[in-house]
Amino acid sequence: MINKFEKQFLAIVPVEEEKEKISNDTNIMNYIYKVIVSNPNEELLAEINEIIKNVNISGIITRGSLANYLFQNNIPLPIFDLKFDLTVLMKILEKCVVTEYKRICIFEIGYESLGVSSQNIFSHNHMGDYEFYYYKMFNNIDVETTIAKLASNRSIDVLIGDVEPTLIANKYNIPVEHIAINSTSWKTTINQARHSTDISIKEKSKNNFIEIITNIMSEAVIIIDANGIIKRYNLQAEKLFFNEGNCLKIQDVFNIEIEALLSTPANYIIKIQKNNYVINMIPVILEQEMLFAIIINNIKYVQNLEMSIRTQNQIKGLTAKVYFKDIICKDAKTKLIVKIAKKYAKSNSTIIIYGESGTGKEVFASSIHNESLRANGPFVAINCASFNENLIQSELFGYEKGSFTGASSSGKKGLFEIAHNGTLFLDEIGELPLNLQAKLLRVIQEKEIMRIGGDKIIPVDVRIIAATNKDLKQMVKKNLFREDLYYRLALLEIDIPPLRDRPNDIIPLFITFLTEIAEQENKSIYWDDISIFNLLLTYDWPGNVRELKNFCERVVILSDENKLTYSFIVSMISQKHNIESTPTYTTEITDNLRELEVNYVNFLLHKFGNDKEKLCNFLNISKTTLWRKLSNS
Repeated sequence: MINKFEKQFLAIVPVEEEKEKISNDTNIMNYIYKVIVSNPNEELLAEINEIIKNVNISGIITRGSLANYLFQNNIPLPIFDLKFDLTVLMKILEKCVVTEYKRICIFEIGYESLGVSSQNIFSHNHMGDYEFYYYKMFNNIDVETTIAKLASNRSIDVLIGDVEPTLIANKYNIPVEHIAINSTSWKTTINQARHSTDISIKEKSKNNFIEIITNIMSEAVIIIDANGIIKRYNLQAEKLFFNEGNCLKIQDVFNIEIEALLSTPANYIIKIQKNNYVINMIPVILEQEMLFAIIINNIKYVQNLEMSIRTQNQIKGLTAKVYFKDIICKDAKTKLIVKIAKKYAKSNSTIIIYGESGTGKEVFASSIHNESLRANGPFVAINCASFNENLIQSELFGYEKGSFTGASSSGKKGLFEIAHNGTLFLDEIGELPLNLQAKLLRVIQEKEIMRIGGDKIIPVDVRIIAATNKDLKQMVKKNLFREDLYYRLALLEIDIPPLRDRPNDIIPLFITFLTEIAEQENKSIYWDDISIFNLLLTYDWPGNVRELKNFCERVVILSDENKLTYSFIVSMISQKHNIESTPTYTTEITDNLRELEVNYVNFLLHKFGNDKEKLCNFLNISKTTLWRKLSNS
């Protein structure tokens, strides 16, 4: 920390009168090593350099053209720009009104000496009956040229400014009002300088550590001064920009003037050597010098970083867990659908999946996502029938804090935002309210959303996969579903047949589920003859794959022994028929497998209205085999 009364600063003023004023103020002089009266010249530079060789000076307090001159000549000390007390300017303006000056010119030399952006205050040339002219210069030559022109044209009634412009204006007989630096300005600037210097001392002790950190950073870092002179850079910057020779000025790297560079907004995009980079300017004090750190990122790195942040949502379960290789497809119909779905995965177009409940629509959506270029992005699923109209809107679009009663105090991202660069699966799309259908259409077309209660447009890049068990074409005809949204969604269509229409998948699916569930239940299930599962083909499975899996779980849980027998499967499948069919089938469990089989075949024949061809299709047997089984009765 700095001692309370350490004389650590040089003060440089343009006139002797100002030196006399501050020399008698101990509250100021307690922190001033020496007050120098000078114009911007080489003698001043020599005197400063001589002092800092022998004395530990923390900085220089000055203003206007003096501050600008010292900056330009790379004085190795921080320059603290004196700022005028704005109340002084207000009093001068009041005086101008009383004097009836109508055309008022305000001159500012160097940086913003008024402590605020004067240019913004006087950006309007006219205020009532008064005309204001604002000029900001950085050297006395420009000041004199401008004032001479104003005098020649008799453009102004009075000039307001610091010492230099008012002295020049006097030469041209222009009335002047001098903005004096008062003790308040000095004390404010000294406090700011002491605070800044205190920080600088702490930062200096960390310089070696900072250098290590910057060299292991993924970003390129270039340190420059206010004139664009490159002071240092890290290893990443060296690899990118300095491998073909040394650059002395930042203009050699960015091909942009220093004034424009210093005024660039945050996250400014600039093209360097055919690549786009994002740059940010950060003012820093390094070795008691006010410098600027330019943080440079390749835009691809920023985009990948954004992707990385967004995909952290996957930790919360926003991932597609199923791949095409996980889909059991022995039936020709299923194989064809998988083949089509894989082709669709390579596209970025919207997809709609049709299928009865339980056919595996989300399984296909998940597999398509994992096969697509968006596989590294999030996979977000929502059932449109599970929420009321207001709730599903907030789920999809998110909301700003305080948007409605019960809203989170910090707001909430919607699923479109969460699914950015990924896939959003909208199950039961036919249940989406009509007004939300219009908003969904806009998101698909414009690729942007606005949160509830918000006023900012948020770009989103999301692939939509919708699913339904309804006939959307009929819903369109009945005005229950928007026609424009239907055609926007139905660019690519997949129709998953029910399980009863792909019988060759039933037994392979059952065996797969049997193995998985048995492992979960810590059971070792086995069977002697796979044909015992042929009975599964006699049932329609209206709940499709979901019902088959539930049935399999009951089989595993209810099996008293590890071995599955024909009689046990008969009893289990008979329960399904008892629940779902009329007439019901009951039989006494016996060890006579032939008798069980004959009884069950006769039951099925009765169920199918004595249609032997249909029964053969269900049992996947020939008519000869059926005749042989029936003849045994």
